[in-house]
Amino acid sequence: MFPFPLTWPDLKMSVADQNAQWIAPVANWLSPTIVTYEGDRRIEQRVVEEIASFGKQLGILTDALLEMADGGPAEAVERLRGIANRVEAIKHQSRRALEDKAEEAVLALLKVDPVAAKRLIAALEQKAALPPPAPRT
Repeated sequence: MFPFPLTWPDLKMSVADQNAQWIAPVANWLSPTIVTYEGDRRIEQRVVEEIASFGKQLGILTDALLEMADGGPAEAVERLRGIANRVEAIKHQSRRALEDKAEEAVLALLKVDPVAAKRLIAALEQKAALPPPAPRT
């Protein structure tokens, strides 16, 4: 006889949701595909999950380019424009959420330590006045 049940109950702890880690599946153990994100990982993950996979995006780009080269109907080009608009909407949402978090953090610091908050605001204003750094090559 087994001293434990054959099926284990699903346990869900509130802390477990906060410790999520994104893991890309390995399709080929001998030659794994490594996905590297150039931009914000959360934005790119949302685009792939909600709008179109990498392959789907590449297929639409290919169709649009071939339509333009052949002078055919612009159906794929319109699909590409639609995807671009949806991606911009996700980027806008992400920037807005980041701005809201930053504002909440500064307001919280103002309540706890007004002097430190003013110092931070002054430092940020000084950094905002500087020209943007040159792109890395």
